[in-house]
Amino acid sequence: MAISRAQLLKELLPGLNALFGLEYAKYGEEHKEIFETETSERSFEEETKLSGFSAAPVKNEGQAIAYDNAQEAWTARYQHETIALGFSVTEEAIEDNLYDSLSARYTKGLARAMAYTKQVKAATILNTAFSGGPTYGDGKVLCATDHPLVSGGTNSNTGGAADLNETSLEAAVIQIAGWTDERGLLIAAKPKKLVIPPALMFVATRLLETELRVSTNNNDINALKNNGSIPGGYCVNHSFGASDPLGIFGASGSS
Repeated sequence: MAISRAQLLKELLPGLNALFGLEYAKYGEEHKEIFETETSERSFEEETKLSGFSAAPVKNEGQAIAYDNAQEAWTARYQHETIALGFSVTEEAIEDNLYDSLSARYTKGLARAMAYTKQVKAATILNTAFSGGPTYGDGKVLCATDHPLVSGGTNSNTGGAADLNETSLEAAVIQIAGWTDERGLLIAAKPKKLVIPPALMFVATRLLETELRVSTNNNDINALKNNGSIPGGYCVNHSFGASDPLGIFGASGSS
């Protein structure tokens, strides 16, 4: 359906002082703070996780060397989507409009709508990471307590629902330090950045940028800041609406 004169009645008559509503400031490309961007010329992409070797056992004198097998663990497929939106304007609406160029004005609005959609699509990965979201190569959602391992055990990359505070954030940092690979070998994972919704930005500032401990009567140092536990600090994602940000987002060496 084309935009016609019926939707632009005020713009067909003299005396209109201003047009507004399409030039609001917008947030930047916040997804770049969280995700790496890659290009593709295929309809889908696949990534396969490999399983290495377990810890080496002791070989007694005269005994044979123990051998171990490496293998593929699982494969994740990422199906591409096409996002499209457009508009059309009737010839009469263009000819009879007394003010700005319709095409230029609404092209800016269209660009804003597309940019917004991109951020929402990216944040959906965070908003559905704990439940209700897609499952990945191991058959689990992104953040789960029971990611299966080739060795037969499980890995957890979520501490469960918890308010963002000093205790829960320290627990998350400690948990990340204990992550292992498919065969139980430590992977030296470290947090990179804390991703939070707008509702928690002031809490994050107090936790990561103050010199002393938060909400205590003790004159202790802020261990999170002093140790550089979250070297990338925090970033606010305005499309991230989850109340539990203590997942794996921004951790390096994760499984």
